Amino acid sequence: MQDKIFILGINGSPNKNGLCAKLLKKTLDSINKNNAGTRIYHLIDIEKEFYHSNYKKKAEKDFEKLSKEILNADGFILATPVYWMNMSSLMKNFIDKLTVFELNNFKLEGKTAGFIAVGEEDCACQTTLNMAGPLNHLGLIFPPYSMFFYNKRFAEKSDRGWMKKDITLLGENMVELCKMIKSHKPK
Repeated sequence: MQDKIFILGINGSPNKNGLCAKLLKKTLDSINKNNAGTRIYHLIDIEKEFYHSNYKKKAEKDFEKLSKEILNADGFILATPVYWMNMSSLMKNFIDKLTVFELNNFKLEGKTAGFIAVGEEDCACQTTLNMAGPLNHLGLIFPPYSMFFYNKRFAEKSDRGWMKKDITLLGENMVELCKMIKSHKPK
């Protein structure tokens, strides 16, 4: 594992330039400002197969490269739009594909994760929890304020503007937690 903290951004929106991608980029910029490296992946460019669900210990062909990147990274941030009160099908398929790490002795244990959900309704908070549940089972660790949800209709009206500000806090906290884990890996 490298000395410098490295965090992946995983965009589950089919729109590579939409609000979801912009918020993810803002978080990754915050990570870079805290002396950590980042890379963004757009699932629309990667996912060509549905999760096979037959519990093989090998990743699908379209997921091989990204799965190696995930293993080498200290953590990742999942960003998704909210569709019908939940994550995008791209994101759900991605999370299903993480099963390969469970089947290979929980290889994601001790990595960090953060979440961004963008929605027009109140389901964005629930969507972050729906993404976090499986990752918690896989042994990932979440920093404070790691489940960011954004509703563009209310962003300006949020208490003290937290919907506009906390997106960078997610990046800062990801870096800090990664540093703590590198110095003392939890069991």
